[in-house]
Amino acid sequence: MYKYQCKICGARLDPGEHCDCQDTHERNLAMVDELLTEDQDGQMTLRESLKRHYRNYMEAELT
Repeated sequence: MYKYQCKICGARLDPGEHCDCQDTHERNLAMVDELLTEDQDGQMTLRESLKRHYRNYMEAELT
């Protein structure tokens, strides 16, 4: 067994293999930025709920 290991996430790697944990992390952050927005009071809100003008989950269930 080789003793190559990612210094960031600890994944075991083959010789010459590069870990993609940073790329995956950046993609996940980009997805979150696409899905969420911050309200005026600092609360995180789904962008989809703003498109439909829901203020909370109860309004969404009633429609």
